[in-house]
Amino acid sequence: MKNKTWFGLLLAGVLGMAAWGAWPSSVMAEEAHPTCGSKDNPCPLQKWMKGTLGAALAGNDLPALAKALDKSATFSPDPSWEWGTIAKAGADAARKGDVAGAKASCKACHDKYKDSYKSKFRTKAVN
Repeated sequence: MKNKTWFGLLLAGVLGMAAWGAWPSSVMAEEAHPTCGSKDNPCPLQKWMKGTLGAALAGNDLPALAKALDKSATFSPDPSWEWGTIAKAGADAARKGDVAGAKASCKACHDKYKDSYKSKFRTKAVN
């Protein structure tokens, strides 16, 4: 009987922590998508960026790059982030034929938000 009680309390504690958000979100995300982030199983935003932005850059298709950067401006999971502003600046640069400026906006956004995004939102769907 003691073992059942102990197990029940442990299970209730773990479930309670998960329900109240006390369980680290990165742990829950990793359990939900244990291989998310690899080349074989990229996370949703990673997959979209490589397939859309990466393809436009690789093909030197600046109109497609501008369109993709405009779309990526809508993906910010936190309204306080300047993600949209940075992406729109990159889209404007692509429309002007400024590949270096477009790439600089990608780097600026990655430098500022990549780690936070990965730790909190890596499994978030891309709409």
